[in-house]
Amino acid sequence: MNKINYIELMERVLDAYTKGRITNSISSVKQEGLSEHGFPRLTANIGILIAHGKRLEYTDMFLEMMKLCCNEIPIAKATHGFMTGNDFSVKEIVFCILELEKAEVFDKSVTDAWRKKLSEIDVYETYSLIAPTPIVEPAMNWAAFGFASEQLRKYSGIGADEEFMENQVKSQMLAFDENGMYKDPGMPMLYDLVPRLQLATALYFGYDGSCKDELTKMLIKSADATLKMQSVTGEVAYGGRSQQFLHNESLYAALCEFYAKLFKDLGDIDRAGQFKRSAHLAFNAVKEWLKGDNLTHIKNAYPIDSMYGCEVYAYFDKYMVTTASWLYLAYAMADDSIEETNAPADNMNYVYMPAPHFHKVFVKHGDWFAEFDTDADTHYDASGLGRIHKRNMPSALCLSSPFTATPEFTLDIKNPSHFSICGGIESNDGFVYGYDEDAKYTLIHNETNESFSKVSLECRNGTASFVQTLTIYDDFAEVSISGLGNVKLLFPVFDTDGKTKTNITETANSVCVSYNGCKCTYTSENGTIQNLNTTYANRNGHYNAYAVNAVNEAKLKITMQEE
Repeated sequence: MNKINYIELMERVLDAYTKGRITNSISSVKQEGLSEHGFPRLTANIGILIAHGKRLEYTDMFLEMMKLCCNEIPIAKATHGFMTGNDFSVKEIVFCILELEKAEVFDKSVTDAWRKKLSEIDVYETYSLIAPTPIVEPAMNWAAFGFASEQLRKYSGIGADEEFMENQVKSQMLAFDENGMYKDPGMPMLYDLVPRLQLATALYFGYDGSCKDELTKMLIKSADATLKMQSVTGEVAYGGRSQQFLHNESLYAALCEFYAKLFKDLGDIDRAGQFKRSAHLAFNAVKEWLKGDNLTHIKNAYPIDSMYGCEVYAYFDKYMVTTASWLYLAYAMADDSIEETNAPADNMNYVYMPAPHFHKVFVKHGDWFAEFDTDADTHYDASGLGRIHKRNMPSALCLSSPFTATPEFTLDIKNPSHFSICGGIESNDGFVYGYDEDAKYTLIHNETNESFSKVSLECRNGTASFVQTLTIYDDFAEVSISGLGNVKLLFPVFDTDGKTKTNITETANSVCVSYNGCKCTYTSENGTIQNLNTTYANRNGHYNAYAVNAVNEAKLKITMQEE
């Protein structure tokens, strides 16, 4: 692929915004002022498309939007407070100006007027997150956005407060772990990537301050983790807030384009090619979701205004266009001279664990990818095996993320408990399960060779314990639960994405689900399969709950293929 493909996919994202929807947004900002960063993102992305000869019919509308943004950004915080999000918006508007100037779309007097407004920014009156002085602990990741926005003002010649920039970036350096991953509160997987991308963007666009060398070092440290957390479907890891949105993979593509150029400059051409390939895989994942007529910002087919699967802040008008914003960043940093090589998601077999505070185990073998969460944040997920993907299969067909009974996002049913692909064992007080919040997992074995990749974890819950093992072969995955006494192996079967109903068939020892021309078959290798007659919901849709019941050991074979 070429970098222009990112611009083309940006335009597809903007197909989701009708003229009427944009007009309503303009009216809202005129009446109430600029209260959040979705509007500047939409403005910037329309302008970038116009700079590339696309959406020219929106030119007059864009000029009105741009005037609103440039007039409102310097005063928005005073009017609407913290959540205005200028930390995000300034960078986006600067990118837009640079693209329009490069294409010479408007007279210089027009862009100079925008520049003048942005040059009047007082950082302390404009940005929401001001890192404290002295710095004693990491500031919230919004500090990374404000830092990147100021660096873009500097890069573009608009002006910047360099003392503010240095304090912002220094506050972020305290958040990195020994692997160069970013420890956001609660350890959400996406918010390792989000601030790293903002800091990387500032580096790419010329940051040369006191933290440059240390920041570069941290980003290089996190390179291996970045690659090995990507699924064979091109998707980023699940876990925590803001997951399962389309912008997850467009952000990942942008970060990979940065790494590709970084490693090229360091002379590591193979590593550069791996990141170039990973960016391509993430791009394909976003493109696949944008093929149909039902354009949504999250990986399900529920109506966009239902907020199904979304946190309160994760509404369509903000998060759909965010997909386009990260696609633009990928375009801006992409180097077409770098040739793709194989990424880990293509041809490597491995078991990978980041630092313990991220409580994750990733297993990759052939066309398969799996993810365990050993200590889930139950506001968003459940502990246990929460993802099994196979290349070229719909990511939700088996499972893409687990189920929580206490969601911080909207669902249309109440889950009776947490749930994942996990074990249960009978104790004196009845069955206890691996999804329980008291369950503690310990990795006891992992092995990778040409034939299979395998991981075993001991789960302790009170006085009870069992071992859960996942073995992935070329053609199938096998999950087993072993312990003394009666055991259960729980697993969900996909029921609906909010629009399409799957077809589920059962036999004495198997369950098969068909969806969009593909099927997933679960076969009990010992024990009996029980339909628990319970429905669970996650961000991707509804699933029916099943269990394999056995004595001492329960085994489940999972296959996925085209019908």
